[in-house]
Amino acid sequence: MASSRYSGMSLEDRKLSQMGFDLVRLMKSMLSSFLWILLLSSCAIDQPQAVQKHVIYLHGRIVELQGPDAVHPNYGAYEYQEIIDSLSASGGLVHYEVRDADTDFYEFANRTSALIDSLIAAGVEPSAITVVGASKGAVMAMQIAHQNAAPIRYVLLGANNEALETQQDWNLHGYILGIYETSDQLAGRPYDHWINRSTNAMSFEQLPVTTGLGHGFLYRPYVEWLAPTRAWMGQESGN
Repeated sequence: MASSRYSGMSLEDRKLSQMGFDLVRLMKSMLSSFLWILLLSSCAIDQPQAVQKHVIYLHGRIVELQGPDAVHPNYGAYEYQEIIDSLSASGGLVHYEVRDADTDFYEFANRTSALIDSLIAAGVEPSAITVVGASKGAVMAMQIAHQNAAPIRYVLLGANNEALETQQDWNLHGYILGIYETSDQLAGRPYDHWINRSTNAMSFEQLPVTTGLGHGFLYRPYVEWLAPTRAWMGQESGN
């Protein structure tokens, strides 16, 4: 018969020995668990979670009239989904909505402003939020930047003309990049008027691009506006 560790021991001694053996196993298990938690904690400190960037894309008027597959007789197809995909590939979570022709300008601006407030209230840093507006969407972005004081980022694509300067008295907030196409006869006016008026802005820069496409430069994710937009999204506050 095989011997055991209890051979020659009384019943009481056997009970005490088993209790000691169980206690050692418990301590080993607790120590192992503690070391595993410590390792996970170390990993969490060494590898902090990346900040999630949020992009709010506001499209042009032609999409209101024709939908996301809109086609202009001169500028061609408005590549709405391709633009969304390109902004997503820039590392941001893209918020977007196809407005229809009955959309109220100020109601939509108020709703978008409320979205910005809700993101900030949820803990998103203002510098991680960028509103990218194209054509009428950029005009809406200017309205939002006027009424919402949060220091978020804005990119305006083809948003200015003489009529707008006459009709509006905006004083924009935030970090603003205005991009205009030098051959754009519809809304290719430089942003000097708004730079001078926007004393509330943290910064307001403008960038002329020359593609020869006129207002159609914002119909597709052309690198001429997409690259500076991505760079603007990636900047830290104060830069």
